[in-house]
Amino acid sequence: MAKQIEIDADSFVPAYFQLAQILHREIMNGGMRPGDRVPSENELSDEYGLSRMTARKAISLLAEKGVVRREKGKGTFVSKPRVEGGLFLIPDLHDEMRMQGLSADVKLLGVKVVPAGKVPSSKLEMKKGEKVIYLERVLEGGGEPLVLDRKYVMLDRSQPLLESELGHGSTQDLFAGNPELMPVRADLKLSVTALSSREAKLLEGVKGDPAFCMEQLIFAANDRRVIWGWLIYRGDRFSFESSSRLL
Repeated sequence: MAKQIEIDADSFVPAYFQLAQILHREIMNGGMRPGDRVPSENELSDEYGLSRMTARKAISLLAEKGVVRREKGKGTFVSKPRVEGGLFLIPDLHDEMRMQGLSADVKLLGVKVVPAGKVPSSKLEMKKGEKVIYLERVLEGGGEPLVLDRKYVMLDRSQPLLESELGHGSTQDLFAGNPELMPVRADLKLSVTALSSREAKLLEGVKGDPAFCMEQLIFAANDRRVIWGWLIYRGDRFSFESSSRLL
């Protein structure tokens, strides 16, 4: 595999995610075909001037998405495409911040128990009026507001949520005390929107600024719906890429 793209050390996007994107493009462009061996962690580290941990994380991300497969004692190989369509790689904001050496913080705007309205009750497959937790948070990177997070969370009366727990960025942390409700997968819907007055104020933007809206429907292992909500990403700080094989 010929090195064509440099890792941008000054980029907001973490190095492991940049490397995963480079490898993914190489695969989708036919530079590496199904069954081809992917360069090892050591080879990638030497070629791109990265740590082995960073290279390992990039390969792990591609393995999680089914783009590559690992064979014990042999190496990592390009997988056969499972779907002839697009694949989005969405980085974890907290991982991004830590990889960039920036603080990843969550500012809790509010949390309350409310009766589920028509839309939340439909999304979470519960009776209208049942109690749910509604929370609003701003996710910050390096002290800068980047994402507005709004969620309706299934109320687990056996494990009350504390305000300190809501200050974590990971949705898994919200149900750490109840394995039956532990989130394991999410359906995501990405759309383009414009910041409202309140969103612009919270994200230090201007009303009407372009933004991304990521709707999330999060499931536990038994396919029980446990969280529904949406995140507003600042359009000037995020991009989402997808590749598809045409032939």
